[in-house]
Amino acid sequence: YDLKKEAEKLAAEHPEQSTAILDRLAEISSVWEELKGAMRAREESLGEASKLQGFLRDLDGFQSWLSRTQTAVASEDVPTTLPEAEKLLSQHEGIRKEIDHYKKDYQRMRAMGEEVTQGQTDAQYMFLQQRLQALDTGWKELGQMWENRHALLSQAYSFQVFLRDSRQVESFLNNQGYTLFHTEMPSTLQAAEASIKKHEDFMTTMDASEEKINGILDLGRKLVLEDRIHAEKIQEKVDSIDERHSRNQVAANELLARLKDNWDLQHFLQDCQELSLWINEKMLTAQDMSYDEARNLHSKWQKHQAFMAELASNKDWLDKIDKEGQQLLVEKPELEPVVQEKLSALHRLWDELESATQLKAQCLFDANRAELFTQSCSALESWFENLEGQLQSDDYGKDLTSVNILLKKQQMLESQMEIREKELEAIETQTLALSQEDANKDEVDSKYQSVEKKFIGLHGPLHERRRLLLASREGHQFNRDLEDEILWVSERLPLAVSTEHGRDLPSVQLLIKKNQTLQKEIKGHSPRIDDIQERGKNMDVLEVQERLATLLGSWEELVRETEKRHERLEQAHRAQQFYFDAAEAEAWMGEQELHMMSEEKAKDELNAQAMLKKHLVMEQELGDYAQTIHQLANASREMVSSGHPESDRITMRQGQVDKLYASLKDLAEERRAKLQESQCLCQLKRDMEDLEQWISEREVVAASHELGQDYEHVTMLRDKFREFSRDTSNIGQERVDAVNLSADELISSGHSENATVAEWKDGLNEAWADLLELIDTRSQMLGASYELHRLYHDARETLAQIQNKQKQQPDETGRDLNSAEAMQRMHTAYEHDIQALSIQVKQVQDDASRLQKAYAGEKAEDIHRHNQAVTEAWNELLSSSSSRRQLLLDTVDMFRFFKMVRDLMLWMDDVDLQIDAQENPRDVSSADLMIKNHQGIKAEVEARADSFAICFAIGNDLLQKNHYASEKITEKLAQLQERRKGINEKWQDKMDWLQIVLEVLMFGRDASMAEAWLASQEPIVRSTELGNSVGEVESLIKRHEAFQKSAAAWDERFSMLERLTTLEQNEKRQREEAAKKMRPTTPPEPEPEPEPE
Repeated sequence: YDLKKEAEKLAAEHPEQSTAILDRLAEISSVWEELKGAMRAREESLGEASKLQGFLRDLDGFQSWLSRTQTAVASEDVPTTLPEAEKLLSQHEGIRKEIDHYKKDYQRMRAMGEEVTQGQTDAQYMFLQQRLQALDTGWKELGQMWENRHALLSQAYSFQVFLRDSRQVESFLNNQGYTLFHTEMPSTLQAAEASIKKHEDFMTTMDASEEKINGILDLGRKLVLEDRIHAEKIQEKVDSIDERHSRNQVAANELLARLKDNWDLQHFLQDCQELSLWINEKMLTAQDMSYDEARNLHSKWQKHQAFMAELASNKDWLDKIDKEGQQLLVEKPELEPVVQEKLSALHRLWDELESATQLKAQCLFDANRAELFTQSCSALESWFENLEGQLQSDDYGKDLTSVNILLKKQQMLESQMEIREKELEAIETQTLALSQEDANKDEVDSKYQSVEKKFIGLHGPLHERRRLLLASREGHQFNRDLEDEILWVSERLPLAVSTEHGRDLPSVQLLIKKNQTLQKEIKGHSPRIDDIQERGKNMDVLEVQERLATLLGSWEELVRETEKRHERLEQAHRAQQFYFDAAEAEAWMGEQELHMMSEEKAKDELNAQAMLKKHLVMEQELGDYAQTIHQLANASREMVSSGHPESDRITMRQGQVDKLYASLKDLAEERRAKLQESQCLCQLKRDMEDLEQWISEREVVAASHELGQDYEHVTMLRDKFREFSRDTSNIGQERVDAVNLSADELISSGHSENATVAEWKDGLNEAWADLLELIDTRSQMLGASYELHRLYHDARETLAQIQNKQKQQPDETGRDLNSAEAMQRMHTAYEHDIQALSIQVKQVQDDASRLQKAYAGEKAEDIHRHNQAVTEAWNELLSSSSSRRQLLLDTVDMFRFFKMVRDLMLWMDDVDLQIDAQENPRDVSSADLMIKNHQGIKAEVEARADSFAICFAIGNDLLQKNHYASEKITEKLAQLQERRKGINEKWQDKMDWLQIVLEVLMFGRDASMAEAWLASQEPIVRSTELGNSVGEVESLIKRHEAFQKSAAAWDERFSMLERLTTLEQNEKRQREEAAKKMRPTTPPEPEPEPEPE
């Protein structure tokens, strides 16, 4: 501006140069404008670049946050405790809040990205679009991952809560079980009652805890259906708790039954104890014989009569206990010993008491019959006179209380009459006894008849007085009941005639409840009114009839007014209910009308779907609400037709409701049509975009050239691609057909966007065809790679298994028979395992032969090398397995032979011990017994001959087979043969020794018998008695002849005793041999053999 002023000033001052100055000024202005334009363009360019850089920076930051959050959400940590579950769930909820906080940033960034990339075809912007698509995918995956993780943590939290509650439940179930199974039966009635009460309280606590147990069981069953991870543990815990709870319930019922049975037993035992104490106490009275003085004889007799009456009255006590005992025996047979013992003891005590009582009565009567008779009659007459004075009284009571007192006195007199009757029966007995032995028979009879006549004469006045007293009580009772009912009716009549009907629905309902309560009271009181009316018919008193008529009139008025008030309240209730329902209907329809009149339009398909869904729900609610409108209309018509006092108001309110409902339905239909049209277009657009995005993602996978580095890799690629191909073909074709069908329907329906829909459809079908072609090509490439890598893998796997089996062959053959047989069984199983490998070897060989034809060069050589390695390893494994099998067979045979030798050696050691364990015999019988036992050992040795033969045969067979342990086998055979020979020789030596001992013992026995016979016969031979008479001489001759016969019989025994025994013969032989050895001509004598013991 200053330069322009200066140029104008110069032009004015120098007119001749004004043209040049102005041209120069115009040139400078033009350059200035160009510079300003360039500056503006530069600023705009820098602004867009800054905006793009800021967007890229925000995008990097957001993707970094998205990656971190996905990593945090993808955590595999599973909580093992409840605090940990709460902590993880709280942290996960914090992540949700963080995601919600970043939602606006995501939406802003997505909008900015669309703005930046819109209309751009540069590669950098295409890459940016891919990043935005990846951002969308990551955001959706984050939401889905959060939901999955949230579901997992919720299940884990619920599981930990269930475990915590189940531990609490198990704790008090354990306490219940311990209490139930450690409760002892009390031994007293009080303790039994306390135990039952305590157990009932315990069962009450069990019932109180049952709700919690059922709650945890229901929670567990619900978690089993929802939580697939912990379902098995939860089900196991639920079954355990349910089983223990059921077991505790059964145990509690059984324990209660046992406690009640014990209470019955203790009650019975206490009754028995009380009766026993009572019987013992009465036994002291019955056994009291201090009645020698005549002056108090009658009083003792009366006391004894009362005692007998008391005894007779308490006989029911014994019968009751007897009945209870029999019932216990029927219901509980296991208590029979205790119950029978108690019942027997009680009956024995009772019989003793009755016997003592009868004995005392007889003694009292026999002590002084005449005096007793006179005193008894005098006492009865005195009592009769006193009773006559009481019966002549005119006092029958002035009110209900005094009448009841007189009736109690009357009952006492009647009870005393029964006692006096028994005394009279006793006097009759005394009369009969005195008549038989006393001279004053007539006086005694007349005295008894006089007393009996007075007693009979008192029955009539006594019954008459009782009748008058009962009549008096009935009259006084009727008057009181009548007054009470009149007062009751008068108190409730004001409630029945009230005109208060309520101003709103709650007040009317309250009044109805009060009136219903009054009606129930009246209905419950009606039997009392009927009873008083029935009793009043027998009353002829005018005053009573008037008061009864007053009561009946008031009662009828009360019933009538109550029914009228019920009808009025019902009418008021129907009207107030209608007003209340109509007001609620108008309020609800007003709210719905606001929603129907909304002009909000859907922004996208989800929004349109949500709006339509919400509208359909509202429309369904509106349709369902027609039932409510119909019910209101029916209610209003019924009240109007029945002539309700508020019919006009009811009709007007019903018309308002109908009009509002009809207008609301029209609005709903218009709103639904608009929302459906918007949803169809949004849905087709969303389906097209989703399907194209899905096809693009699938094309990236199908175009991959990765064929796998090894078998596992190619298998994974092939399986994944097969699943990918199957899912793509099935799901994709279905989705494409569905989208094409939707597009055709929209086109055929004449939609305004037909051209756009047709263009979308053609592009979609072309992309789908390209994807199917890519999938087919990659499937063929992966199949060929899989076949080759599978052969390599199978060959390596088979070779590794063969080598592993080769290493598994142990060198050990076993230390004994059991281990050798175990080794043999293991080798048999090992050979079965090897046999299973033959199928794999055959498969590798077949696959190698087939693939060698399809490949050439380096791959064919590689296939041949793998096949040859497997075949050589397999042949080597079969050879080593066969060698080891034969070695194990030889080892088992050897150990079996050694076991048989060891068993026989152990048996021979046992036989050796048996031979050495025999004690020296002390008499002939023990020697004979030892010889028999020794012969039994010989029989056992001979019975083992077959075992020795078998053992020798096995050993010789092994030697013939050139067994690798032939030296040990030969040594064992020699040891066995030598040991067997030694046992036989030892047995024979022992047998010879026992024969010698038996012979010596028999000699000693016979010598002792001979000495005893000689000693007994020596007095006969040495006797000098020759006899003093012929008879004595003949007797002595006979005795001597008998001695000679006996001596002739003992000659043979003495000759046998003179023979040398085997022991003496051996000793003689040894002395002769020793003498021969002492001669000088003989060579030096050898050492003498030790003498046998």
